[in-house]
Amino acid sequence: MTLDPQRSLSKFRSLLHISSILNANLDLHQLLPLIMLYSKDLLEAEASSLFLLEDEEFLYCEVALGEKGEIIQEYARLELGEGIVGMVAREKKPIALEDAYKDPRFNASMDKRTGFKTKSLICVPLFVEDRIIGTLEVINKTNNRLFDSSDLEYLISLSEVAATAIQNANTKDSLDKRILELSLLNEFERLSVSEKSLHELGKWILNRVLEYLGATSGTIYLANAENQELSILSAKGIPEEAYEQIKVPYGTGVSGWVADKRESLLIHNLDLDPRYNKLSPYKFESKSLISAPLIFQNELLGVISINNKLSGYAFQHSDLDLLTNIAARLSSTIKNAQLFHQIVDTGKELNRAKNIMKKIMPSILPSTSELSYGVAHIPLEQVGGDFYDVTQLEDSKFSILIADISGHGLSAAVLAAMAHMVLKNFEQDIKLSPSLFLTTLNHMLYGKLAGNFLTAFYGIIDLKNNTILCANAGHHAPFLLDKKDSPIVQLDVKGKILGLIPDLFYDEKTFPFSSGNRLVMYTDGITEHMSKDHNKRYDEDLFQKAIQKSKSLGAQSSADDLIQAAKDYVGSNDFADDVTVLLVDRI
Repeated sequence: MTLDPQRSLSKFRSLLHISSILNANLDLHQLLPLIMLYSKDLLEAEASSLFLLEDEEFLYCEVALGEKGEIIQEYARLELGEGIVGMVAREKKPIALEDAYKDPRFNASMDKRTGFKTKSLICVPLFVEDRIIGTLEVINKTNNRLFDSSDLEYLISLSEVAATAIQNANTKDSLDKRILELSLLNEFERLSVSEKSLHELGKWILNRVLEYLGATSGTIYLANAENQELSILSAKGIPEEAYEQIKVPYGTGVSGWVADKRESLLIHNLDLDPRYNKLSPYKFESKSLISAPLIFQNELLGVISINNKLSGYAFQHSDLDLLTNIAARLSSTIKNAQLFHQIVDTGKELNRAKNIMKKIMPSILPSTSELSYGVAHIPLEQVGGDFYDVTQLEDSKFSILIADISGHGLSAAVLAAMAHMVLKNFEQDIKLSPSLFLTTLNHMLYGKLAGNFLTAFYGIIDLKNNTILCANAGHHAPFLLDKKDSPIVQLDVKGKILGLIPDLFYDEKTFPFSSGNRLVMYTDGITEHMSKDHNKRYDEDLFQKAIQKSKSLGAQSSADDLIQAAKDYVGSNDFADDVTVLLVDRI
């Protein structure tokens, strides 16, 4: 067939125009209909379809462009090798048919479902480098004409542009989801010690997850291990007055299957899935669903299911991966909230927790003529996760400790109380060795902090030898200074945080500590203090300058002055974390 030069020039100009539009940073849901529209128009076809490869296993199509230019939205799935599309994907070669029904490879089932009559077609693979990502198909040349070799060349050229645009859109989508995931997990971290009721917490969490996943309905279920069933904590799409009546036995329906198997689940088309209860009074607007178990340390806490994507498209594995990651962190948040509310449901329990923390914090430090102390302790809430201790071990030896549980509020206080109880029961020989003390403490706390961790600095002041023998577990190194003119130094000894990694060993070092010296220990609540607008932040350098400035004051006056200096610098009295400063002066 002789090519018309004018027609060829027009087609390639159209390809250039299409290329610039498709690569304009569109998201995938905008991109797919455009690719089909342009392929249909460029090839002068009656219809077009685009299938994408999912997890190297199967092809799926959610939208097709019909003969009247309308979007036909129906999830279709093909195995590799199934029909013309599956054959093109498997063999990675284009196929052109003049009469589809005469070719044994053609699958007429789609025509039967839609009522559309396929006559001729061209289907080409979509490649990114040497990797196939899907197929692009045009069907029926208009006015009963046949596709020719030039049409095949045009569609191959368009497929190259389309594949690159799809890959770019997928990359952008993955980055966006990762940013959203990190943002949401950070919010969950702050919620771990929230005083919201469990119901309020569930409602807030579900709204945020739906917002991040771009969906309109979903359910968070709580597990009842005794009854082997799920009940609703929070839901969008189900009336609140119906929550109490809905109980889902493990193994029944979609959520019951997830609870029973403890596996995440993606369903592209609920109508085709036997686990979906089609008689349920509460129907979903779309046919796609993702669901993940909420598991904390091998305990099933519940299930989260998300439906009705705003775009109308089916959920994909990238959505399921995001929900699975969210569910893992959400489990810790829910568990912490459950523990929290077990303690704070009544004022009596809160007072009990406050009394426990008062016992942890020594009201009187051991008296000696050679040491004096200054303490400032400000929990963010009524109780917190910071604690400190000074204990006389022998006539001339005193242990010093400052520690900080990650998080704050009552949940951190409970963990701090547990850690304090553990270390108080150590034998004397363990307490006299900072290395052995932290190594043993890590061994005792490993796996028992509910996903949290502990930082600690522990030292032995030896008045006879004028030294401090110390070890550090991920805590900010204390400052040591002479009240005269010597420069301030940090006790440079390092070690990993407690409670997350088993079988750690901690180094210990000896530093001089003689008359006129001051040791300043602290938690990071003071060096991370910020103004309310977050434009000013107090930091370690400013803290060092304040230490130098207040060195002529007594230990307690200096501790109070250090707190005030941080408040004055940022212009706010409200700290965002627990704050503890412990000063020890060698007299």
